[in-house]
Amino acid sequence: MGANVKATTGPTLEKSSDLAGLLTNLEEGDVLFIDEIQRLQKFIEKYLYPPMDDFKLDVVIDQGENARSVRLNLPRFTLIGSAEKKEQLTRNLLSRFQIIESMDDYSVDELAAIARRFAKSHNVAIDEDAAGRIARSADGMPLDVLNRLRHVRDYAHVKGDGKISLAVAEAALKMLASSGETQDARESREAIPSAVRREVWRRDEGRCKKCGSRKNLEYDHIIPVAEGGSNTARNIELLCEACNRAKSDLIR
Repeated sequence: MGANVKATTGPTLEKSSDLAGLLTNLEEGDVLFIDEIQRLQKFIEKYLYPPMDDFKLDVVIDQGENARSVRLNLPRFTLIGSAEKKEQLTRNLLSRFQIIESMDDYSVDELAAIARRFAKSHNVAIDEDAAGRIARSADGMPLDVLNRLRHVRDYAHVKGDGKISLAVAEAALKMLASSGETQDARESREAIPSAVRREVWRRDEGRCKKCGSRKNLEYDHIIPVAEGGSNTARNIELLCEACNRAKSDLIR
């Protein structure tokens, strides 16, 4: 678009003056990007409606009996907002966006390509199989791939000759207290959405709900899917492999 981009996040806009400052400093054709727009406070969201509707901004001047509202004309700009799910946005806000798009999860091949590109930029030799193994262990996010590759790279330098083979990658990944060591994250992600997995991981603080272990963690349905359980965070918890097997034995 050949436009200037000004970026912010929903949580950082705590006062209407924060948003007013951004809007009044925009120039014709600028792009305003609001990440995590679903986390805008309700009064901030409503303050954004007039600029989205007709590029107008209502500013309250003074206080008490002397308070008055002044309507300012804003330059025409493009607003882009991002959210994990469009369902998190209120109907009033969502209806004001003329274009609504969704992004698919990265495939294993795409994540493997990211791993290879990162390794190349750091002059690290990596096998195709090793790149694929790192991609499958990640939670579908490029940043997770990069973090895991850094760990594997360091392991390869300390324990090997600096080259990342499949054996080196598997040995390094076993050292991580992650959610994908007993089953590939890609396979689990087919059943449980990435956003739900991240929410459960944060809520359970990366520990088994039964014993508190951080090793060999799995995402477990409290009510099995076969019995009508859902893939929502309230029906999923973190269990270590041992506690999950004990629960399965109890069910049987």
